Amino acid sequence: MNPWPTCLLMAAMGYDGMAAAQDAYKPAAFERSGADVFNRISTALDPASCSESAAKSAWMKDYIHDPKWFERQLTAMLPILDHVSYQAQKRGLPMEYALIPFVESRFQPKAVAKGGPTGLWQIMPETGRYYGLQIGGKKDGRFSIIKSTDAALSYLQKLQSMFGDWQTGIMAYNAGDSRLRGSLKRQGLAKADADKRLPTGLAPHTYAYVKKIRALSCFMFDPASFGVNLPTDAVFTPLEADTDPVAPVPDNGN
Repeated sequence: MNPWPTCLLMAAMGYDGMAAAQDAYKPAAFERSGADVFNRISTALDPASCSESAAKSAWMKDYIHDPKWFERQLTAMLPILDHVSYQAQKRGLPMEYALIPFVESRFQPKAVAKGGPTGLWQIMPETGRYYGLQIGGKKDGRFSIIKSTDAALSYLQKLQSMFGDWQTGIMAYNAGDSRLRGSLKRQGLAKADADKRLPTGLAPHTYAYVKKIRALSCFMFDPASFGVNLPTDAVFTPLEADTDPVAPVPDNGN
């Protein structure tokens, strides 16, 4: 998985085409608003995900860069953000996992990075194949919002079951679960701690990954502190996979 959006080689595709990338879907018989999406996310996130240092994150301010432009991005990505957060909650996963595409690709389904990571979730070829995605060519499943999200969440569900902790799960998503498991075992640890840089010996961007997710959590709790007005009034048609107008019951097992 690729932790640095600045390294992405973006395909020529505007945000207006994001929701339809590789996914021909029948419009649902109802609409949702930005308020539905952002409320779902903020109420399901663990309040402890936002630390005092994360609330002052320089990375998050740099990521936003121009608040007005970022607001337009958020509006355009709503169908995808809705899909990812809806499906994560439907599986009973920590909502922190739904923030991963912000870090991986800025929610761009056609993002391609050097070394193989591709799509919304920057899935490596071997991981994609393991979870049933076609790899390569115009029908590469990593470019599909629905297929790639299903694969990524299946992998994250495995990591959550394995570690029982979203922070450790996210570090495993970034570093590879076998590598992280080995490091934890050698150092006699049950879980990872990015703030303490444990287990030791991982790449700096793996520890930084958790800090970015924490900063994004702070943003979801208090976007005004970052100078952003969420597009709560924006209305959109959900993707086909998210046709139930009633949001799943939040899972509190963060």
